[in-house]
Parts: sequence; C-alpha cells; structure tokens
Amino acid sequence: MEQFVSLDFVSTVSLKADFFAQAIDAYLSGAGDIKIVSLILMMLALLLFLFLIIIIYIRNIIFFVKSNNPQKNIEDEDDKLINLFNEDEQLELEKELQKELDRALAERREKEKQAEEQEKQNKEKEQEKERDKKEKNEQKKQKKETALTKNAQENHKRIKEPVIDLDWKKGRIPPADLVSLPTEGVSLSYQQNRRELNQLLGLVIDMLGRGVDDLKIAQTVNYKTQGITDENEILKIIDAVKQFISICVSGKFVHLEKYASLPGEEQALYHLANGDPSLALALLEQLMDENIDKANVSASEEKRQRLYDDVSGYACCFGSLAEINDIMLATSAYELAIELRSVNVVAWSRLGDVYKKANSTSKSVWAYQNVLNFADGEIDIAEIANANKSLSEHLYAEGNSLQAAKLYNSAKQYYDSLGINRRLDKQELEIIEIIENNSKASLPDTIRKLLSEQGKKRS
Repeated sequence: MEQFVSLDFVSTVSLKADFFAQAIDAYLSGAGDIKIVSLILMMLALLLFLFLIIIIYIRNIIFFVKSNNPQKNIEDEDDKLINLFNEDEQLELEKELQKELDRALAERREKEKQAEEQEKQNKEKEQEKERDKKEKNEQKKQKKETALTKNAQENHKRIKEPVIDLDWKKGRIPPADLVSLPTEGVSLSYQQNRRELNQLLGLVIDMLGRGVDDLKIAQTVNYKTQGITDENEILKIIDAVKQFISICVSGKFVHLEKYASLPGEEQALYHLANGDPSLALALLEQLMDENIDKANVSASEEKRQRLYDDVSGYACCFGSLAEINDIMLATSAYELAIELRSVNVVAWSRLGDVYKKANSTSKSVWAYQNVLNFADGEIDIAEIANANKSLSEHLYAEGNSLQAAKLYNSAKQYYDSLGINRRLDKQELEIIEIIENNSKASLPDTIRKLLSEQGKKRS
C-alpha cells in the first residue's frame, strides 16, 4: 500500500512539472532582463522543492525496508527471550537469597532464645542463692532475737516482782562491771560533752522562761555544740530541766519534812543554770527518800505502787541531772527507777545510754531491747528512736549491716522530723546571740518568773 502511494505521488509530480515547464516557455517568450532574474529564482525554488521531495521519498523507502526485514525481527525476539531468561534467573536467585536470609534469621532467633533461657536459669540460680542466704540470715536473726527476747523475759520476770531494797545509799553503789573501768578515759570524753551542755544550761533555762518550744531549744543547743552532742542527750537534758522546774512549780519540795534545811528551789535553779546540779539533786534525793518511806508504811497496795511510780519518775530526772558530773550516780538512779517500776521505758532507755558510755555492751543491748519490749509505739517514740539508733551501732559492729541500716534509718527519720539538725537562719542566730548575751543579767528574773506559780501556791 505504501508502494502504491509513492508511485501515485511521483506521477502527480511529473504532471505538475510539465505544467510548470509550459508556463515557463510562455513566460520566457516575452521576457526581458528582469524576467530572466525572476526565472532563475523560480528555478532555484523548484530545485529546493524537488530536493525535499527526494528526501521524503528516500525516508519512506528506508522505513519500508526496515519494516519488511525478518532478521531484525528475529533479533528483537531473541532479545526479548534473553530478557525473560535473565528475569527468571534473577527471580530464582532472589528466592535462594531469601531462603538463606530466613535460615540465618531463624538460627539467630534460636541462639537468642537459648541465650535468654541460659540467662533466665542463671538469674533463677542467683535468686535461689539469695533466698538461701536471706533464709540463713533470717534464721540467725530469729535465733538472736529469740535469745534476746528470752533473756529480756527472764530479766523481766526477775524485775517484775522485785524484792525491793529501798536503801538509797545502796543505790549509790556502782555496778560491778563498771567499777573496774578505766574511768579517766571515760570521764574525759564524757566530761568534754557534758561541759559543753553544762555551759548551755543557763541558756536552756532562759529560753524556757521566754516560752521557747523544746524543739527550738534543742536545735539551738545542737548548733552551740556544733553537732558533736548526740540528739538524744540534748533532748534528755532539756526534758530533765523541764521536769525539775515542773516539780518545783507543783510545790512538792515545799511539803517535805526537811524543807527548812534544804536549799531553796530558786537557789537550786540558779546553780543548775551555772552548771552545778548538786542543789537540785539534794532536793530530788530528799523527795525520793520521803516518798519511799511513805510507801513502806502505807497499808494500801495501790497507794504504795503509786508512790513507787512517782519516785521512779523522779529518779529519771535525778539520773539525767547527775549525768552532768557523775555517771555512776546516774546509773544507780536509773537502776532504782527500774527497780521501783520495771516497765519504765524512759529509765530503760537512759540506763542503756550510761551502760553504753561505760562500754558495757551486753548490758546496754539488754536495756535497749527492753525499751522495745515495753515501749508504746505512739507514746515512747523518742525512746524507741534512741534504742534503734544504739542497737544499729551494735548490729553493724557484729556485721549485720542490713538490719543495722533499717534501725538507723528509722531513728534518723524521727530526728529529721523534729528538725533538731536543721541549720538556724541568720535572724534566729541573731536572736539567740541577744538572749545569750543578756542571759546572765536576766537569769534571776527568769528563774523568779518560772517559779512564780509556786509563789502563788505558797501564799
């Protein structure tokens, strides 16, 4: 069809060429110079047109030859087959690679699973060892606690129904295991701490007279001792001073038979403020003696026990003030307090303190254990904290660091809650400085103010 179209196109061109030739002959028959130039230009245009026609014709012939060439078609088909073969081979290769990858992943997962199982087994073994260790420690702990409880129960039975020897002079005899102690070494360390508290007793009484609360006073004393005095010692001396003032205000000394021969309360407080507790101890001793005598002659068991309980409390105050200068006398006072009232938790706590200072470890542990046995968790919080702190030191020395840490943290939480170790701010320090500077001058008026209620009772 393309061939037919090409031949028809050539015949048409030939007819057109004949027509142009006749036109040119007619035109040239009357042409001048200008016509000759025009003719030449027309001939050039015709030649260009024919050249274009030839190029188009040659292009059509080449296209026709290519379209009817079977060898070229075969090569194209071969290329297609080769491409298909390459694609199949590539797909197979990809499948093989995917299989290898899946196999490697499966092996890796299996190894990871085995490693996890091994690690799990190792952890279980470690946990089992830890459980065994804990069980052994618990068994040891239970044995120790059982032994301590048994010992405490035996001592409690011994103390619960005591054969009370109320000879106060015998109460002054120090414990047997304290007599042989190197008292010089003990007194040096003890006196150093006591001297510092001793120097601060006037400040304590002055602040009590100004209505300052106990915890703020304790915080002040802790600051003045630069934190080297135990929190319990500070709280104990403040409590003892307050208790002595309370006994004075209640008028109990006034009603003593030998009151006329005793130092006055105001004088005793003034000496105590200057670090000398001897006059206060003389008043307390006479008060205890007369109450013990009354209890001995009383026909009422209830009244006798009430008097013994009162004397047990006075003995704790006596012991705390006596600790300032005489640890042996303090020890005897606490032992008397327990002898009269075996469940006196305060006395057990303070007895443990003096045994601890005297390096009588077994007795101090026994005393602190009785604190925990007899204490009321809501009332005797301070005594429980003191016992826990001291027992933690003993347990740590024995190697039981875990239990020691628990007891120590329990005690620390209590003291932290009081704020006794909190630093004083600038304004508080300035106020304390003013109080301390005026303490000596204002001390007599402060003491009279503290005892003013007693004066009202006398009148």
